[in-house]
Amino acid sequence: MDLIKHPAFKEVDHEFITSLEKTISSVSGKSDIEVIGTLMAISNEANKKNVQFTSDMQIALLEYLKSRIPAHKQPQFEALVSLIASKMS
Repeated sequence: MDLIKHPAFKEVDHEFITSLEKTISSVSGKSDIEVIGTLMAISNEANKKNVQFTSDMQIALLEYLKSRIPAHKQPQFEALVSLIASKMS
């Protein structure tokens, strides 16, 4: 997946998207806590750039992040995302 080409990001600054992709690509091999820290860094960077993530953008980012996580950790990641989503609704 290429976030720059994803329809949810068509109106977002390409430099910001490239930065997101680099940040997300760095999670491979990181601990769960480091992955959460990466998500927080993404959120902070979006706030600095005044980027409001839509639901479609959030889904695309999570899918992109999941694709960068080793296969054996993906079920844990999905469970964490489900837990967070349930707490937010």
